[in-house]
Amino acid sequence: MTITYVKTELAPADNQLAAYIYFTSDTPVSYSYTVSKRTTSPTSVDFTYTSDLIYAVSQTIKIPVIGLYAQYANNVQVVFKDETGTEVYNQPFSVSTVDQVYDPSVIFHLDIEQTDPTLFTSVWGNSWLMQSTGRGYDENGDLRFNFLSVYHLQPLRIHNGYIYTGSDEDFSWYGRRFFKIDILGNVIFEFDMRDSNGNHYSNTHDLVWDSAGDIYMFGSDSPNRISNTMAQDSCILKFNDQTGKMIWAKNYTSEYSGSQILNNNTPNDVHLNSLTWIQSSPNNEEAIIAHSRTTSTTFGVSIVDGSILWAIDTGNFNPQFPAIQATTHIDNTGITNYENGAHTVCITNNSAFAGNIDPTVGKFVLSVFDNRSCVGADGSPVIRPINDDPTTDTYSTPPARILFYAVDLAAKTAVEIHAPIELPTTPIIQWTDFMGGVFDHDDYFVIFTNHARSFFISDVNGNMIATIYDVISLPDGAPQFPAEGYRARLFNETELSDLITTASITVNS
Repeated sequence: MTITYVKTELAPADNQLAAYIYFTSDTPVSYSYTVSKRTTSPTSVDFTYTSDLIYAVSQTIKIPVIGLYAQYANNVQVVFKDETGTEVYNQPFSVSTVDQVYDPSVIFHLDIEQTDPTLFTSVWGNSWLMQSTGRGYDENGDLRFNFLSVYHLQPLRIHNGYIYTGSDEDFSWYGRRFFKIDILGNVIFEFDMRDSNGNHYSNTHDLVWDSAGDIYMFGSDSPNRISNTMAQDSCILKFNDQTGKMIWAKNYTSEYSGSQILNNNTPNDVHLNSLTWIQSSPNNEEAIIAHSRTTSTTFGVSIVDGSILWAIDTGNFNPQFPAIQATTHIDNTGITNYENGAHTVCITNNSAFAGNIDPTVGKFVLSVFDNRSCVGADGSPVIRPINDDPTTDTYSTPPARILFYAVDLAAKTAVEIHAPIELPTTPIIQWTDFMGGVFDHDDYFVIFTNHARSFFISDVNGNMIATIYDVISLPDGAPQFPAEGYRARLFNETELSDLITTASITVNS
């Protein structure tokens, strides 16, 4: 048996901290590799990936290695096994990133405050903290993933081992081009952002998939010709995820006729910003849940045609929504703390809420990152008609918090079921009028506050497992603002493994 090393290719696509290591073999083999922990990072652990795939003798085996350290002579141990599982090759390789050049905004190390080191180890596990700025950090806070500036990972969603991202070429939050890529940054294909009438859209904010694997995203008219018939971020687009072709586009602008928006937003801005999926309901109808930041409304839509199945006035200032289509209105009087310009209004499966979760009968719980974006002196939202210019009414932006609403579609009720998670106010107040988010991570929550630039792991009662300040870098000359990142969350070990497996299949097929 002969296994031959061919070459190493550093950063073959957009991920600077990735490589291909090429081999040939005269017998079928599988492989694993380990990126050894950096000697200057004693609390780190080795990063190991094991492939279950068997590679034939007729091909060059291209191993996608991720998780390299920046500015470091990395040691990568490669192991091959034959079809019986017997180890037949075990060799170290040096993959150096010492000579790479990085953007000045890159932070190479984050200081992680571990409130409970034992619990931190089990909760964080072998996850990476991934940011919408295209960077990822390990459990020691060391940079292990860094995209160059081609992509903007705004949604931070992955599916079946692929990353989905808009282009950053316009230096805008809105990607007029949108791609399905692998963990190294190789493009699988570009989505066709035009509908059947030739109208062009930009991708915004979020993505979700249905049970058939079709993908849904928010869209805006591109170029952005915002008006009272085509509001900003007012569309849901459905695509075939295997071809990138659009199935339908639904414009919800008219449903927001007569709506009020928070006063710190531009006119004609619906600003749909959160997508999640529910597997069934009382009518056994699969649905997509959408949320609008400016109007603080949450609603379910049909995967068939985008029609509105039900609506919740989660901000308590738009009871008339939707304006045209007749639909089921969910009673919100069981909510104590109404959201104000929220983000990531998504389903949570935290076990603390198990008694309120049964999708087969339309029961689910929403976790809400409440920006408290535009609040008056009396605690009420400061609002104005959606088509009007901002007024001079004063408002404040209190610290962000996490809210929990239990929805029962059969009973047509939404009830607040848990005390809010209040975030630490020292050494910095956790405020962010726009952006930020909360996501499930096993039975905990990962929380990112945009303008405060902080990241937390919390249990359902607000007990912090870990705290990281200064997650994103400030631009030169701006001591507080504007440092912006749309989202940050943990990619768990399974997600990372799936990303590598998919990349391996793609490059060796």
